[in-house]
Amino acid sequence: METSLGLFLLSVIGISLTGAMLPGPMTAATIAKGYGSKNAGALIAVGHGVIELPLIAAIYLGVGHFLGLPLVVSIIYIAGGVALFYLWFPNVSHCQ
Repeated sequence: METSLGLFLLSVIGISLTGAMLPGPMTAATIAKGYGSKNAGALIAVGHGVIELPLIAAIYLGVGHFLGLPLVVSIIYIAGGVALFYLWFPNVSHCQ
């Protein structure tokens, strides 16, 4: 299946806009740090880009096919269950 680069870039812009429009931790950090430094916004954007660019590359390269393999799905399910248990157990162990 051939993918158009223009369609891909349009998708990236759309996904990025939905993340930028929602207030969240990035917005809070930008506002909080923006008072102390005039370069804070640019530094936060660069830091965010360091995380986003590999994810965009993974989407473009078709990592979704790999993530759809039954073995990989099972590993993700097990890792998610372990993470939930790790977060749940300390909270429940303090209950009387």
